[in-house]
Amino acid sequence: MMWNVIGQIVGSGFKVLKTRSETKQMMALAEQKHYEKMVQGEIQFETAKQNAMDNSWRDEWFTVLLSLPLLIIFGSIFLDKPEWITKLKEGFETMNQLPEWYIYALLAAIASSFGLKVTDLAIKKFKK
Repeated sequence: MMWNVIGQIVGSGFKVLKTRSETKQMMALAEQKHYEKMVQGEIQFETAKQNAMDNSWRDEWFTVLLSLPLLIIFGSIFLDKPEWITKLKEGFETMNQLPEWYIYALLAAIASSFGLKVTDLAIKKFKK
């Protein structure tokens, strides 16, 4: 009786491993076909590039970075640390002295991380 249970468990384990292996093979084949279609022009490169960014932490990193001033403000209020707000203001005053090209480069990096084409944004700005 016990050997039958062990045999079923081992058999089930082998089936799971076989299914995983088959799934990996199918995914690799699907990815290969996708790239072939992309090379032939059947799939837009931009869509493929966007899908490649799905596992990227770049946009989350910028979201956290842009949220830091809010966290500092609320943290200084709740923890009774007014010097944090003073330092934050000094930081923003210093950032106002950065060269314009750096600000535009930073904005372009942030916009591209969220999937916005910088060239489209520039065209819209200059059409006004």
